[in-house]
Amino acid sequence: MMNSDLSTAFSLLGIGMITVFVVLLLVVITGNLLIRVVNRLAPAPADDSLEKAQVAAITAAVNIFTEGKGQVTRIEKLN
Repeated sequence: MMNSDLSTAFSLLGIGMITVFVVLLLVVITGNLLIRVVNRLAPAPADDSLEKAQVAAITAAVNIFTEGKGQVTRIEKLN
């Protein structure tokens, strides 16, 4: 009797874990597909210029975060 209950419990555990894994895999695949479709249909504007205020804000944030030891050498947009 106990062996049967334990076997059922492990079967349910395995089925549940496999189900969660498959659902999460589908979420990741669907999310990546959606991101690619949206980026292809509506690409971001190609304005690479930064205003002086933005550069100053980034530089100030780096100085505060690194306590004056860091230096901004290049700012580029990540795709």
